[in-house]
Amino acid sequence: MTNIDQILTRIDSVLTDNRRMETIYVLMTVALFASGIGCMIAALVSQQFLWSAPSMITTGLLHYPMQQIKELRQKNIALATAPLLIATLPTDQAAAEMGRLLSSLYGASPK
Repeated sequence: MTNIDQILTRIDSVLTDNRRMETIYVLMTVALFASGIGCMIAALVSQQFLWSAPSMITTGLLHYPMQQIKELRQKNIALATAPLLIATLPTDQAAAEMGRLLSSLYGASPK
């Protein structure tokens, strides 16, 4: 297996892991949203409006999973373009471009 094949295999593995994490975050978001709606319905039905407080909290908690989904999708787009970069550029330019890509994905400065 060549270095390029190893890199492509690793990128595919990371994309699969990212899809799994994205699914988990979407399910978390749906659960938070459903529990918030359930609390609002309970507050309206029981006429005890204290039950609406958890829905405000769950709405506030939706920010984190939505931010993570957005970040994962951005990383997936960058990783999906990596094989094209590797295949079309000369080796030295591909290595430099991959360094910039990793730097943009993870905030590390390229060496």
